[in-house]
Amino acid sequence: MKFLDPHDALKQFGVYGAQDVGDLGSGAGHFSLAAARRLEGGRLFAIDVEKGMLSRLVSEARSSGFGNIHALWGDLARLSGVPLADASLDRAIAANILFQVHDRDLFVQEVKRLVKPGGKVLLIDWRDTHGYGPAQSHKVSPESAHALFRRHGFTKERDIETGDVQYGMIFVRA
Repeated sequence: MKFLDPHDALKQFGVYGAQDVGDLGSGAGHFSLAAARRLEGGRLFAIDVEKGMLSRLVSEARSSGFGNIHALWGDLARLSGVPLADASLDRAIAANILFQVHDRDLFVQEVKRLVKPGGKVLLIDWRDTHGYGPAQSHKVSPESAHALFRRHGFTKERDIETGDVQYGMIFVRA
């Protein structure tokens, strides 16, 4: 069985250089740390509602020598719940968060507010056809996720390879 590799997913997503990237619901920071390695001159905003997770991530970033990770406490399920200006991100990573959000429409509206026109969102979440991950009742099918982002003005660019238990797709903000 093949599992998700953050480095491979970010390579497929095109995170590199001087981009400003947001890791939405950064949690333990697997994607934040992997993205920070790929950014030269860019900034990684690790955004989470759990202050303890952000503190742990900042500590790990410091010990790993990353100066480009900026931890932000923010509520992604509330409009203007993240302390960043409108259209401030070139790329946004939403990995394993959609299943946790109660108001998914508000979440996508906040993502749209944060991402620049023409900017991209990498969505990764749990397949509803597999027993891994959260309870089946919390999983969001790829078709439902696609419809959700389309409803808020995003265009699906393509799917990415994420292994056997998750799906991944890239959306572009109009």
